[in-house]
Amino acid sequence: DLPSAYLSAGQRRRLSLARLLVAHRPLWLLDEPMAALDQASEAMFGILVADHLARGGLALIATHTPLPLPTRTLSLVGTS
Repeated sequence: DLPSAYLSAGQRRRLSLARLLVAHRPLWLLDEPMAALDQASEAMFGILVADHLARGGLALIATHTPLPLPTRTLSLVGTS
């Protein structure tokens, strides 16, 4: 019964990730999804994404943190 504004950053992040599980979207667009997560939650995130991919889903993840799953990396290099 606690509003999400009263949650810690890690708790809010876990709540956001939990929303992915009930939304049933084929494509997940995630920006820094592991920010503020502890190690156990990071590992769980890897399991959730791997399961989503195994069921035919796609995940596009922007992050500076190494992901706990096999990835393909796309590097965008701009011209100045």
